[in-house]
Amino acid sequence: MEKDSEMLERIDVLEQELRTLRAEVQHLKEHTKFEKVVPAQNKVTSTSTSVPAVKTQPKEQLVIKQPIPQETTPKKEQRSLEETFTRALPRIFMVILVLGVLWGLKLVSDYGFLSDSVKIIAGFMLSVGLAVCAYWMEKKQKGSRVVALSLYGGAFIVGILVTAAGAIIYDVLSLYVALVLALIYIIYGVFISYLKGNEALTALVVFTSLLLPYLLEYMEFNPMIIGIFIVLLFATVQIVIWKHKQRKALYIGMAFSILALAIVSTFHNEQILFFALAILTLYCVFLVSYLRLYTSKSKRNASMLFTFTIIVLSLINGLLINKDMELLIVLGLMLGALAGALYIAFKRADKLLIDMFATLSVLTLLNIIAQLNISQEVMFLLLVVVSFAGLILAVKHDIIFMKWVKGITFSILAIYVFTFYSVQPFFSMEHVTMVLVIAMLAGLYAMLLQSNREPVENKEWIIGLRDLFPPLLYAAGLLYIWKLDWAYMPMHLTNFLLFSVIAISFAGIVILKQSLIGRLLPFLAGGIYGFVWLILLVNTWVDERAIVVAILVRILYIAVLWAIVADLWKQGIIYKNYEAFIARYTEQLTIAGMIISIIWLFNMTHFMNYHDLINWSTAVILNTVSIFVIASLSLFLAAKRSYRNLKLVGIGLLFFGIIKMIFFDLSELDILIRSISFIAIGAIGLFISNKLLGKDKEG
Repeated sequence: MEKDSEMLERIDVLEQELRTLRAEVQHLKEHTKFEKVVPAQNKVTSTSTSVPAVKTQPKEQLVIKQPIPQETTPKKEQRSLEETFTRALPRIFMVILVLGVLWGLKLVSDYGFLSDSVKIIAGFMLSVGLAVCAYWMEKKQKGSRVVALSLYGGAFIVGILVTAAGAIIYDVLSLYVALVLALIYIIYGVFISYLKGNEALTALVVFTSLLLPYLLEYMEFNPMIIGIFIVLLFATVQIVIWKHKQRKALYIGMAFSILALAIVSTFHNEQILFFALAILTLYCVFLVSYLRLYTSKSKRNASMLFTFTIIVLSLINGLLINKDMELLIVLGLMLGALAGALYIAFKRADKLLIDMFATLSVLTLLNIIAQLNISQEVMFLLLVVVSFAGLILAVKHDIIFMKWVKGITFSILAIYVFTFYSVQPFFSMEHVTMVLVIAMLAGLYAMLLQSNREPVENKEWIIGLRDLFPPLLYAAGLLYIWKLDWAYMPMHLTNFLLFSVIAISFAGIVILKQSLIGRLLPFLAGGIYGFVWLILLVNTWVDERAIVVAILVRILYIAVLWAIVADLWKQGIIYKNYEAFIARYTEQLTIAGMIISIIWLFNMTHFMNYHDLINWSTAVILNTVSIFVIASLSLFLAAKRSYRNLKLVGIGLLFFGIIKMIFFDLSELDILIRSISFIAIGAIGLFISNKLLGKDKEG
């Protein structure tokens, strides 16, 4: 008994340990990834006495994997608006202080209290004093670090401005002494930025340092030296940017460096090729830093890359607009740089980067092709392709800035194409461009449909586009058909091709699912279908050679209407697509179809009589027969589903037909025709009565 109780106690302990182990394994599964497979076994061991082995069921192997170390990037602290404003105050007050000191020195100078030399010396003393004060604050740990950084930046700004004023305005410093002092301050600014790692300070240093090229221009330095200085300054600052991962400083430095090169190049037309190469070199340095600092799926950074590339391309084209060969060489070098970046993107397997650099490479290649002696139509087509490629890239990766810019550009180009381009001759560049624009619109819509099956930001915006885009695509297609109709159809058959396409497309649209065509397109297509129907009703005259085609088009329209009504009653595809609406209004829609059918049949007999295809008596008989046929059909359908209103419409049509026979047909028809029509209508009436009475009896 003692052994049995001891064994039970051990089993209880083992079960408790097993439950604890399972809980730990579940916790590990939820928080880490695993690699090793460790079998879970229950072993019963005895220490002092021998315990019989306890048979246990084989347990499932627990998959335990070692955690894989992942590189974690520290999350950036999210500051409130109040905190951001508070941290910006020292910089704002530093600028105010500098401006106040400068205006004070000017006021003292105006009153003649200080000479120009004393003012420049006072300015340098202020610069050094600000730097010493900032160092003392950091050393003694007094005050805020933000204030100390603002003082370092203020010392740099004051030094650069005083140096420029001493050389250019007051002529106190010789130009070469001013150049040396400016270089010393620039070295100081880069060094402080490297040590402190503050992005705002780095951007301030880059911006202020780029004032030196204007001093060099004033000193009439060689323009090549000025360009080399700007590129070297930007390249040197990359050391700071790489160390502290300062992307905003990279973009600010790139923007002002490009601006400096563009401004200086306007004064030296003889060195245009050099400045184009300098801008390209600057862009290559930017690409290296961009790829080094790039974080995966950063849409904002991708948008900045696209923007700077477009700016650089535009500047190069503007600088070398009259030098075709030099422009081709520079564009070829830029294409090589982009191809290298594309290769790096492939190595990283970053989808956004691959799409971005591929698009930019194609854009540059098209720019090269555009420099060849080709027609304006081809250049315009290339422009359309480029804007479409940018729009596809922006939509695919949800880059908002590019989406707006490229979307507006492509819309303007598409409107221009459909407004001014012709489809004649058939094999022409204008016709190809129009077809390609329609294909591009279809491709964009396919991308929007694809986004419905993927998690996308701004879902409401995408849903709105999916409702708006199909009507635009439909309108573009109809406009294209209209152009083809007027260009290639004979004059007497004009518009019949368009009318036929409208009827067929309406039938196809209501068959398609609403998730494919949106919510607006069925209403638009139905409205256009009804408008064309009214045109056909009103317009009786056509050319004699187009009578058969006109009749066929009218038959097509009534056939589409009855196909839709039949689908509603059979609960087919159209009924299922719009079941929520049709299920409540099937009776009303059927009544509308019956009335429209009578009006249409009356119009058809009138049209045929107008063109002498049938005589007046035949038209009268056909009108009466059509009334009784529609009335019979209405009563039959009403009895099938017990639709009271539809039954009343059928009875009303029967009375209308009888009144028409008595008061109109008797006076218009001769006795033979009258006899035949009355026999036929009487037989139809007896058949209907028998069916109705049979239905009532069954009920």
